[in-house]
Amino acid sequence: MFDPTIYDNLKVVFEGGLYDLDEEGRAVVSGREDLVDLASMSRTFRMQVRKREGCCSACLELSSGLLDFAGELRHIRLADELPGCRLRLSFDLPYEYGNHSPSIQGHLESVWGEVAEIVHEQTRILLPDGGTGKYRVLLEFRDKIDEHNIEDVEPLLEHFVATLDVLEKYSDPL
Repeated sequence: MFDPTIYDNLKVVFEGGLYDLDEEGRAVVSGREDLVDLASMSRTFRMQVRKREGCCSACLELSSGLLDFAGELRHIRLADELPGCRLRLSFDLPYEYGNHSPSIQGHLESVWGEVAEIVHEQTRILLPDGGTGKYRVLLEFRDKIDEHNIEDVEPLLEHFVATLDVLEKYSDPL
């Protein structure tokens, strides 16, 4: 047996919380990935959710690298950072939602602005029969998280799903 790492403990709590939201009917789990990159000795956990009748999806990504793992095992700070995990949230929206980016930015800043960097990406793919594309909003948390943040997971997931609810409402044209 081995002691679970910060990553293992957080992954279990996030995963359980998202499945609880699915069970309650507040979000539908539409994908799950648990990845190990042997080249960089890093781990990434992703879960995608969506609303039952919605056109948007959201992804929660938790990642940890070799320096975090080594620092945790040795109880030391490596590369001048404490061990922990990186958290990233992303929201995939229809391309046209990009027309609402100032409003979306304002809402996201009011909820997440103090803890996360917010980046908007809009990609257009030109096809012979017309175009399609996607609009993605990324929230990159500024600080690493660890077991001291476990009590924050439930409220964070509540805001995550509430943000998806708000973003679904931007389907009306300008």
